[in-house]
Parts: sequence; C-alpha cells; structure tokens
Amino acid sequence: MDAVTSVPVRSGARPLLQAAGRVLRGVLAALLALLGLGLAALCVGRFAALGAGAPLWLETFSAAELLAGQLLFGAEYAGWDEFARALGLAVLGSVGLGTAAWAWPRRRQRRASPYAFSYQVEETGVN
Repeated sequence: MDAVTSVPVRSGARPLLQAAGRVLRGVLAALLALLGLGLAALCVGRFAALGAGAPLWLETFSAAELLAGQLLFGAEYAGWDEFARALGLAVLGSVGLGTAAWAWPRRRQRRASPYAFSYQVEETGVN
C-alpha cells in the first residue's frame, strides 16, 4: 500500500503495459471508426448516384468515391457495376465499424463472488 494515499499499488511493469495496450487499442479503434465512417459516407454517395435527382452534396460524395476508386484500382474501376461498388462499400464500412467496436478498450469484468447475494423482499400487502 502507498503510505500517502492508502491505495493498493501493484509492483512491476504489468500495469504500465496494460495501460499502453489500452491506449493503443483506443487509437486503433478511433482510426478504424474514421475509416468506417468515411466508407459509409462514400457508400451513401454511391447509392444516391444510382437514382436521378440526388442532391449536389451526395453527388460530390459519389464523385469522391469514383476518384478514390480510380486512384486505388486504376481506370477500369469506372467500368465496374455501380450497385456492386455501393454494396462493397457498405460491407467494408460495416466491417471497419465492427472492428472498431471490437478494438475499443473495455474494463475487465470482475467475477461475482459466490458469497455475494442479495435478498429480495416482496410485500404481500398483509398488515
């Protein structure tokens, strides 16, 4: 115990490694969440471009998706089926957000003691 605060202190580097791991998992989760949200925005733009009369800001997302796809996959990306591209973006965005939720650091669940119990008292209305 620490003499000043009366808080139990663990010795060793394990708490520092756990804290560093939690920070890294938090950063990884944030990056994956940003990636997933970006892919979701591009997916919404691509689905909006499938129909006529989409707002200009959705058309901008659609153009950004087409530009990014051509930069990554080359000029033949524009010839791919538009619905398949939108569906692929939806799946990739879901995978990115799901992985971000998995990577988010959580507190450890403590096991309940077998001696921890509570009584529930029901009032029957008898005086």
